[in-house]
Amino acid sequence: MHQQLNENPRRPEECLAALDKSYHVFLRAASGYPRELVREKPSVKAFSATEIVYHMLDVERLWQRRIRGLLDRSLTHFQQMNPDKEAVDGRYNERPYENGISELTSARTETHVLIQSMMPREFELTGVHSKYGEMDTYKILETMEDHDHTHAAQLHRTLAQVTQTHSRATL
Repeated sequence: MHQQLNENPRRPEECLAALDKSYHVFLRAASGYPRELVREKPSVKAFSATEIVYHMLDVERLWQRRIRGLLDRSLTHFQQMNPDKEAVDGRYNERPYENGISELTSARTETHVLIQSMMPREFELTGVHSKYGEMDTYKILETMEDHDHTHAAQLHRTLAQVTQTHSRATL
């Protein structure tokens, strides 16, 4: 399975630069989140800021395992994660917020090291994701980039909802 999924993929260094930018968007949203509200949930099902950070960390590590699995061919079928179950089982909302951000930053650095260690032909190795279908490392990096933006926006929405709930409660 060495089919290239993108006809004109960006070079690895361009993918990493885009991943840096998207991570900094997420990091700004997470770092600016009021610490007194990080465990507040907009609703029973919605994630708190702390749960969002730890979800990001788990997903980062999951993509690293998947990329390593592509490289050694031990993992070529990727099962979609159940984020709600992971948050409950991992007790995300009980974990320290700052530690989550720090661990996520370290994990992103590990992703960079992994990507930089790859040979160009290795970026074309493919696996099949239960939701996204066939993926090579370029597609994985694009998915990670989108994930950063999605959850940065989620942090902003969560803060707006939590702040609105707190404003109503103080009236």
